[in-house]
Amino acid sequence: MLIEDGKGSGRRVEVSRENMLRVYAQVESEISHVSEHDGKSYVWTATADWGADKNMIWLRNDEPDENLIIQVIHISPPTTTLIELWVGNGSTSGGTTVTGVNLNLGSGRVAQATCKHTNTNVDTGTGMTLLGTIRAGANVLTSINVLGSLILKYYDEFALNIITDIDATAVNLFGYFHVEG
Repeated sequence: MLIEDGKGSGRRVEVSRENMLRVYAQVESEISHVSEHDGKSYVWTATADWGADKNMIWLRNDEPDENLIIQVIHISPPTTTLIELWVGNGSTSGGTTVTGVNLNLGSGRVAQATCKHTNTNVDTGTGMTLLGTIRAGANVLTSINVLGSLILKYYDEFALNIITDIDATAVNLFGYFHVEG
């Protein structure tokens, strides 16, 4: 059996013997969709030799009308280390500026966020809450896949602190801006 769309477009959908519609879907992640259609997906990358109990990277959403959604965090330390994840607001923002790189190279949009590395340890900031501690293995890519569940509203902050002393390490934060609702 075939069902027409009812708008005169000539489009039809097939109904199986089990009374189910036969459809096809193209699925993409939200970060990919936002990158392609809005040009508001970014990566913030920092590499340094931080030492022990230092802030690796700190990110604040400066966009009043959109949420900054963190998709995934990548870390690849040369030695095994513990890393703390912090959320909140009111932390210090000293340190070296990290510029977000737009994942849609033709967009030209600039991330409305402040990002720093090697700033004052965020666990001393008021308003910050420890979200969790993870162990990152030596010489392997550790992915913290929050899958868009870490949402920073206007002036909310996210930070990673490295607990044990290691050599130079890179950290990448992938995220995108999205209007709530």
